[in-house]
Amino acid sequence: MLKQWRTYLICLTFFALTGESQAQPGQDSVKSIVTVDGHYGLGLPFGDLKDRFAEHFTLGTTVSILTKGDLYAAINYDFIFGSQTREDVLSNLKTIDGGIIGRDMQFASVFLRERGHHFSLEGGYFFRSSSQRAISGIFVVAGLGYLRHKIRIVDDFDSVVQILDPYHKGYDRLTGGWSLEQKVGYQYFGRDKLVNFRISLAVTEAFTRDLRNFNYNTTEVKSSRLDILTGIQVAWIIPIYLTREIRYY
Repeated sequence: MLKQWRTYLICLTFFALTGESQAQPGQDSVKSIVTVDGHYGLGLPFGDLKDRFAEHFTLGTTVSILTKGDLYAAINYDFIFGSQTREDVLSNLKTIDGGIIGRDMQFASVFLRERGHHFSLEGGYFFRSSSQRAISGIFVVAGLGYLRHKIRIVDDFDSVVQILDPYHKGYDRLTGGWSLEQKVGYQYFGRDKLVNFRISLAVTEAFTRDLRNFNYNTTEVKSSRLDILTGIQVAWIIPIYLTREIRYY
């Protein structure tokens, strides 16, 4: 009797362990990866933009989706800023000494800065290289967007009446237009989901025009421009894995 019970318990334990191991979920099958990132970059201007600004920086975010078939789509925004301008838009306000006299009859501290915004819709392909430690690879992307930029006139003490609101609009060179974008880079998703980043090189060609009707120091506007931006960006990514759980019985 005792021997029968022992045999019964051994058989029950064997079937229980076998059933449990077969009912365990297998590795999740990743269908898509939705990502949100924050990125920072350094860029150089070319074309007509080179005559107005020097190097610039970008700070932005991208919301993207990477499908199981490695197709990539994204919405991207970049804030563009810089501290060096090459176009002297306040030349008609300067004395022969190169300064601008404020309302207190003293030379005013006026600075010119670059400011801009770039929105784009992107699509491309991810050349995946998967391993036990990461999902990584090269991505190639093209996009369509809108670029808008201007010269920000900084007068902290509001001492120059000629550049106060609304007169600054005659000096800020507000410019905008549709853009094309090409981007290539390297993307890395760690299996531990802690280290996820992207490094990319981008070129943007924007077909812009002056959005102001009149420039005070030149008395003319430019109806057609080609503004080219090139740059390198580094992004830290937050991935959201959309998975389909597979179980084996």
